[in-house]
Amino acid sequence: MQARHLDVYLLRCLVALVAEGHVTRAAERMGMTQPAMSATLARLRVQFADPLLVRTDKGMVATPRARQLADRFQQALDLVDQAVADRADFEPATATERFRIAASETLGYLLMPSLIAHVRRLAPAVQLTLQPPDLARVRHDLEEGGIDLVVAFIRDAPPGLRFTPLLRQPMRVIAAAGHPEVQGRLTRAQYARYPHVFYALGRTGASTLESVVDEALEHAGMARTIGARVSSTLVSPGLVAQSDMLATLPERIAQHFAVVWQLQVLEPPLALEDVSTSMFWHERMHHNPAHRWLRQQFELIARTMGMV
Repeated sequence: MQARHLDVYLLRCLVALVAEGHVTRAAERMGMTQPAMSATLARLRVQFADPLLVRTDKGMVATPRARQLADRFQQALDLVDQAVADRADFEPATATERFRIAASETLGYLLMPSLIAHVRRLAPAVQLTLQPPDLARVRHDLEEGGIDLVVAFIRDAPPGLRFTPLLRQPMRVIAAAGHPEVQGRLTRAQYARYPHVFYALGRTGASTLESVVDEALEHAGMARTIGARVSSTLVSPGLVAQSDMLATLPERIAQHFAVVWQLQVLEPPLALEDVSTSMFWHERMHHNPAHRWLRQQFELIARTMGMV
């Protein structure tokens, strides 16, 4: 097949299909309907004489040919995007960009409402899609273009990514106002004795926050018991308020829910690493005017809220 028979939009669709491994998600990423993406996949299959995506028990899987094409097309598309970005200014009032942001839950809760309201005022047609970050795939997701920005607490930043700090905050322990023993001060013995609400990623994985706590406990020769495992840090305050359990959270979240649930916010009885949330992006998007504008809005809102 001759290259002149391909257009850039088709290349972007193929990259999206391989990256997502799912026709519906690829359609959402490209801003088109699922039937339209299915028709595009059928057209691509004919043009490349390859099934490209094959259905298996685990879902759609890209063929080796599809992965090879997607890798090469992504490099070509990066050059196209950079060539356009070098000559184009970003006009928020008329922009129609779609940004995909992977944000940690706590920062999403604290920052995103103000950010989205701010973006809506300046760029009403810009669309922001939010999703939780997959910390094991941060570099891959940014490299492949599945995500534009990652905003999270990542202790060891993947190499090759640019980043800027947004928020640094200490850890705090929350306890019910009417806790049977803990009142105003938390001892190490109490911290180890009373069960904790544990924020788990998936079925077994610990979040970065909980890893910080466990490492500090191990260093101090201590251990804790787990009273409940939750998939959201925003669930923890309600559980703590109605039990004798404890939870360790970033200070701003702890202080916010202390008012809602009448909680005690206490100093941890051992030294815990601060939560340092940063914004991460790939080098290929560093000079893109639209991407640069979005990063500037993040920093502006963070400064306005006293986060940086």
